[in-house]
Amino acid sequence: MKFNHQNEKGQLIVKGEISGETEIPLFDDLKFEAVIALLHAIDKRNFTVSEKDHLFDKYMTEIEETVKEMKKYNHFQGTIKTD
Repeated sequence: MKFNHQNEKGQLIVKGEISGETEIPLFDDLKFEAVIALLHAIDKRNFTVSEKDHLFDKYMTEIEETVKEMKKYNHFQGTIKTD
């Protein structure tokens, strides 16, 4: 499964690919595994050394808010791109 994320202006921020055995439609279990793997790869110290602690806090808040919203609903709230 390939994915990408764009900013409000439509500019590509990140793209990637997830592969592996899945038990859930649309690879949702593998998406969680990828998110967990990426979170484990983040070192807060790199933000501190770069004097960008505010970015770490911004991303953490966005993650927390996203998870909170995901727990509220039993279905996807956005659009799925399958290109």
